[in-house]
Amino acid sequence: MLTTFDRYLTGRLLHTFALLFLAAYGLYVVIDLFMNIDEFQDNAAKGMETAAASRHMLLFGGIGRYYFYRAFEFFEMAGPILIVISVITVLGLLRKSSETFPLLAAGIPAFRLLRPLLLSAAVLNLCLIVNQEFMIPALAVQLQRPRGSETTEVQRVEPVYDYSNFLMHIDGDQVLVDSQTLIGASFSLPETHLSTRSCVLKAEQARFITADGRKAKRSGWLLQNIQGEFDPSVLTSLGRERIHAVNDGQDVFIYSEVTFDQLYNRGKNLKLLSSLQLIRRIQNPSTGTVPLRSQSLALHTRITRPILCLLSITIALPLVVRRESHSLITNMAVCSAVLGGSYALTQACMACGSSGLLAPDLAAWLPVILNGAASTWTANLVQT
Repeated sequence: MLTTFDRYLTGRLLHTFALLFLAAYGLYVVIDLFMNIDEFQDNAAKGMETAAASRHMLLFGGIGRYYFYRAFEFFEMAGPILIVISVITVLGLLRKSSETFPLLAAGIPAFRLLRPLLLSAAVLNLCLIVNQEFMIPALAVQLQRPRGSETTEVQRVEPVYDYSNFLMHIDGDQVLVDSQTLIGASFSLPETHLSTRSCVLKAEQARFITADGRKAKRSGWLLQNIQGEFDPSVLTSLGRERIHAVNDGQDVFIYSEVTFDQLYNRGKNLKLLSSLQLIRRIQNPSTGTVPLRSQSLALHTRITRPILCLLSITIALPLVVRRESHSLITNMAVCSAVLGGSYALTQACMACGSSGLLAPDLAAWLPVILNGAASTWTANLVQT
């Protein structure tokens, strides 16, 4: 059960976090809006052609919608850092106002302060998890729209090889994110496996069909308006099992595990996926080992992030409330330097994991091990 002082610390930490988030996001909005106001105005002018509203209404409406959606992305990006900064701020204010001395004089250890701080940090991390798993995937399309636009811009295709279909090459001219359509689709069938000779299926557009057990028993791509005449005789026996002509040969359905969002901006798309979607991708590594490594690293990072946040708090308390110190400013400077080094080490491990120098699981969990050891070492520095 929380005491009065626990509730006081909890409220103070949540209040500090809210103020820091509003200040940081407000600064981000001001800088981004100042640098990209022309893009908002251009898209507002384009919207006047299809809407009856005035240009100013479209401009302010586009700005409001854009930064409303970006607030969830900013919370996901800056949330863990702001939690730790909020804890350091609260501890510094407690030490400055000498609120820790009555507790120590009463024989209460300084580590007793960790209970409300860790509880508040756990609640905030739970909010981060909900934001990542539910809010961001639901707003994935809106988060990819240009500034001030109602529709998502056309994006360039990043060709991929389908490892589940013997390195079938998938390419196209462009992708439409809103309708999840591949324009100018090109599917190169691998010779000897799916086709008896070199064969490229080109279509006006292609759409990814997800298996639902009723309309489609397996996932795949529906190529619509095939260019030229599709000749099934060039297919091997395995090719005839995976490639089927529909609508009197005008369309072709190809079984594949390469989803639509794997064809563009694949680095950012991992942030827009829920953990369940990441697990499904890892279980079906249709695009090779490099994407599989980045997906595994992203999944492990989501597990270790709240642990690293809580460990950072246990490191911060002894460094701010030190037994032997010259001043509060020195304590907070040392704490910031130690946690900054820990953050740099974490990013270095992530870079090594992305490049293949470290295994994805080791790259994600090595900072947890090192921060755990550091929290044990700093525990002896706390004031008693």
